[in-house]
This record gives sequence, C-alpha cells and structure tokens, in this order.
Amino acid sequence: MGEFSDGMRVRVWNGDRSEYLGEGTYVGDVTVYLALAEGAIVSGANPEVPPDGIPSDAVMAFEGNPKFQLDSGEFVYGCQTFWCPVDDDE
Repeated sequence: MGEFSDGMRVRVWNGDRSEYLGEGTYVGDVTVYLALAEGAIVSGANPEVPPDGIPSDAVMAFEGNPKFQLDSGEFVYGCQTFWCPVDDDE
C-alpha cells in the first residue's frame, strides 16, 4: 500500500468484511494489546491498554498497528478491520 501519512482518508470494513463501517482518517501507528482468553482473541475497551483480568503472560503487544478515527468519531484499529485508502481502486 505504500507510505501512510497522518490525515490520510480511508474506507473501513469490519473484520470479516460483512459490514462497511464508513470512511475515516488514519491517525498513526500505535501498540495494541490482545489476549487469548477462553479460546477467543480479546482486547479491552481501549486496545491501547492491556486488558484487565487476564494474566500478563496471555497478553500480546502488537506494535505499529494502524489507528483510524471514523467520521462517526469512533476509533478502530488495523488489527480489527479491513481498510484501504479512499483513493485506492481495489
């Protein structure tokens, strides 16, 4: 996809591409924390903070994860979504 720049406009879908979440703006790259709990991958309400109540050895940090702010004001992350730049024809 090339270089990403703060403020780049993106289109975003949920993790299985069954729902279009809308357009938004690339905010930058952040570290997100995910854990395997009861056979599912989980994160806290804010994925930028390790989830509470899960042993630290079950929590994984993923650096350099794209963060987007949708036009609705909601924040979503590259690890949770499918996305592409608005000007991408694919």
